[in-house]
Order: sequence, then C-alpha cells, then structure tokens
Amino acid sequence: MSPLARVAEEALATLPELWARMTPQRAEFSKAVLTGRSGGILIAESMADACAFVNEYAPEHLEILSTRPFDYLGDITEAAEILMGPYTPVSIGNFALGPNAVLPTSKGARTYGPLSVVDFMRRSSVGYVTEKGYPEMARNAKVLAEYEGFSSHANAVGDLRLAYLRD
Repeated sequence: MSPLARVAEEALATLPELWARMTPQRAEFSKAVLTGRSGGILIAESMADACAFVNEYAPEHLEILSTRPFDYLGDITEAAEILMGPYTPVSIGNFALGPNAVLPTSKGARTYGPLSVVDFMRRSSVGYVTEKGYPEMARNAKVLAEYEGFSSHANAVGDLRLAYLRD
C-alpha cells in the first residue's frame, strides 16, 4: 500500500470516532457528504493533479494543509476560501480570522467570490457606439442575434433602424 493510500485508510478509520464527538445532526451531515455521490477521499498522483482537481471542483472551502502552503497558492484559481497551512482550519477561518464566510457553493467559485460590499452596490454597464462604428457593430450583432434565435434583436439592428437613422 502506498503512503498516500495508507493516509486515506487511516482517515477513513478515524471517522467513526470523529462522528461520535459531533452532534447527531452534524454527524449525519458529515456522513452524507463523505459517503454520498460527490463525497469521499481522493488521492492525486501529484500536487499539479491535486490543484487541477481543486480548480475543476471549485470548492467553497479549501484547506492547504502543507507546511509550505504558499508554494501552491498560485496554482489554485477556483476556490472561494483558501485557508493556508495546518494551523488554519475552517473553524478559525469562519469564527476568528476574519475572511468572509458567505461563500459560493456548488462550483459557484468558478464565477463568484465571497460576498462583499460590491454585492450591495448599484452598478451600471454603459455602452456607446459612434455613427462610424455602427454599421459593423450592427452587422455582427444581427448575425449573433439570428444565430441565437432572437429575431426582435436582429430586427432592431436591421433595415428599420437603418431607415430611421438615415432620416
């Protein structure tokens, strides 16, 4: 048995003792997560493979339990919360350290980060096309609108608008 497989087996063997120390509700949740369709213990062949998995999985919480966690931080791009080193468990992150604990779940870290003040700010997108730029922009928009089945969007950059703009 490889050293990594041995660590995984020892972790599995420890679970009943850890579940006995939890409230029944948390123990059931932990069991469901670890034994469910998306749960378990994974062994990666390399740290590059482990980081690739993390980026694909996009976890809500990630603990890098290495004694040199900063060596891997640059390789992680898709985790909502990254806790560094063996002295930074999720409970310290959530209750004492200060990072935001309102995090995206279910691979949401691929597109969103932790809740921040920006989420409560009113923002607007602003666009402006000049007369000179309009014909090419309209042509491109019309092709895409037709391709996606948005006929009214295609019409909005079609002959009717062109006739209006010429008047």
